[in-house]
Amino acid sequence: MNMEDTQSSMVAPDAPAPPPPPLPWWRPDRRWMTRAAVVFGPFVLLGLLVGATFVVPVEGLGRITPGEGMIDGGPVALRPGSARGTETRVAVDGVSIFEPDGEILFTTVSIDDQVTIYEWLESEWSDDIELRTREQVFGTRSTGENRERNLELMETSKDTAVLVALDHLGIDVADATGVGFNGVVVDGPADGTLVVGDVIVAIDDDPITDFASLRVALDERSPGDTSEITLEDSATGEVRTERLAFGVHPEGTPGGFIGIENVVERIEQAPLPFDVDIDSGSIGGPSAGLAFTLTILDLLTPGELTGGAKVAVTGTIAFDGSVGNVGGVTQKAAAARAAGADLFIVPVASVEAAEAGAGSMRVVGVADLDEALAALDGLGGVTSDLALPGFETAGDA
Repeated sequence: MNMEDTQSSMVAPDAPAPPPPPLPWWRPDRRWMTRAAVVFGPFVLLGLLVGATFVVPVEGLGRITPGEGMIDGGPVALRPGSARGTETRVAVDGVSIFEPDGEILFTTVSIDDQVTIYEWLESEWSDDIELRTREQVFGTRSTGENRERNLELMETSKDTAVLVALDHLGIDVADATGVGFNGVVVDGPADGTLVVGDVIVAIDDDPITDFASLRVALDERSPGDTSEITLEDSATGEVRTERLAFGVHPEGTPGGFIGIENVVERIEQAPLPFDVDIDSGSIGGPSAGLAFTLTILDLLTPGELTGGAKVAVTGTIAFDGSVGNVGGVTQKAAAARAAGADLFIVPVASVEAAEAGAGSMRVVGVADLDEALAALDGLGGVTSDLALPGFETAGDA
């Protein structure tokens, strides 16, 4: 008598029958064996025919959900999103605009957090699809929390784009008065000391007004050094000082490391001389900042900023005109290529990633707005001495 018979004979006649014991790991359910044969049989046969072997990284895939082919708890897929024109999304009221013949495109990435086994196989032969871990894409936040955060970053990006464009045209609209952030690195130097909503206004006796001044201050300090960080609460205006020991940057960047994420400049804005509104719809993230900046310049000035070409653009924009890095550049390049773009302008550090998805499309890396305009000048665009016709600028006397 085996153990199964013994257990069943010990049950009272009127008691419900107990569930069958789980199968040992070495005795798979026959239903699973049938499903596995249906799903994987063709691939096994193909492997036998061509002498190929498919190696599935189990720690990256998670597990396959029965009956659905979904990879549960596994990777997130980055796919090419869209490349959309920006001109129709920018509305200007109170001043004349110049409708361009060329087109500036902002690019997006499609994020699929429910990857199937078929999509995993597709990523093996397509350079346009990239699998990453959930932590790499979402960090410690939920999908909803990341969504909300990205929408906030988009709003900041749009406001900054307007100010940078008008400032480039000589219109005095705002000043940077501190550096804030939208996240703190877990277990980093600032964890438990700085909180989202703080604005850094000084490190020791060095005033911090923008990205450049923060970078200089950090470059002058080393891991292990301690400094007094002066902070202002963005909601209440309350000022406090915290002592912080700088850490080592995880990417080996020289200087002191604070451990803050998604750094933003606090901008004190003067009343604008006219209204500029950008409709980003449901799209989030800060990576369209440079594209929106160039679009505003194109609409407000005569001549063709792009030389009549179709130009895709990605990269954040800071108030000082610097262009910041973004993610998913290979997938954005694929989207720009599919849209027929003549040129793809990317942050200078992203050129290699962009070229991986660009095909024959030309890619140019830029560090700031001036370099982006120089790239458009190479297409025959009107980019020099840009000015708003009939409008008195801060430099006029």
